[in-house]
Amino acid sequence: MRRVLLTGATSFPGLALAGRLRSLGAEVHAVIRPATDTAALDQLGVLTHVDEGDMPAIIGAARPEVVFHLANLYLRDHGASDVARLIDTNVTFGARVLDAVAGSGAAFVNVGTFAQKWGEPPRPLNLYAAAKEAFETLLAHYRDLGLAATTLVLFDTYGPGDTRRKLVPTLLAALDGGPPLALPDEEMVMDLTYRDDVAEALLAAGRGILAEPDVWRGRRFAASGFRHTIDEVVAVFERQAGVELPKRRGGWAVPERSVRIPWAGERAPGWSAKVTLAEGLARTIGESRRAG
Repeated sequence: MRRVLLTGATSFPGLALAGRLRSLGAEVHAVIRPATDTAALDQLGVLTHVDEGDMPAIIGAARPEVVFHLANLYLRDHGASDVARLIDTNVTFGARVLDAVAGSGAAFVNVGTFAQKWGEPPRPLNLYAAAKEAFETLLAHYRDLGLAATTLVLFDTYGPGDTRRKLVPTLLAALDGGPPLALPDEEMVMDLTYRDDVAEALLAAGRGILAEPDVWRGRRFAASGFRHTIDEVVAVFERQAGVELPKRRGGWAVPERSVRIPWAGERAPGWSAKVTLAEGLARTIGESRRAG
């Protein structure tokens, strides 16, 4: 992959992938919104293209071999005013990218979420997951027209530089004297994948869809297999940090529609997670302390 194009390049997995691609000498392009802060991308040497409505022109300028589609808008719960934004980002924008890529000769790697398969029978957890599922229907159409495309499903991701409202950043904040850690009363299982392993999974998908499009056709999963309950994650974090955090059991009420145990299908061919939870948390804590 000598030339690639990313959407969602400033997201946590997007920056991890961009950094890895640049380390391999690839020319990396990114589609950005007009108001996007490009400081992190500029530091990596990523070439940016502002989306002003002419996606075919961006594809023509970047001339990518592979397009990685990571752009998304995540909302656990939504209000009436959020519906248009959720559909625009998770369906309409992706459709514009797909239509521009079709016929260009580039391959396409979509990023899905494990929340698309919740409950029994499996169905989308929320409107965000439903929009991601709807986008895959559009992707199937373009695949039937000849586009080499795959979807790589990600699970919970973590690592240095993560600013999302996720468990590991919350644990890091608690180290700095934040409020007691709110924990659920019931057991919940997480499938955690470290930042570097996420980037390698995306690379595997890009290489795979170029070399073996029939093998990668459809949906593949980047499940680490390192599954732990929330309590286990907290315990490992405390051991690596060398402190015991204040906790408030029952301080987080688990919504009725929540993933108690992540569902997974066929793992991405040729990929497996290498960084264990203990090692990944040690790296994350270490970098956080050095930065602080």
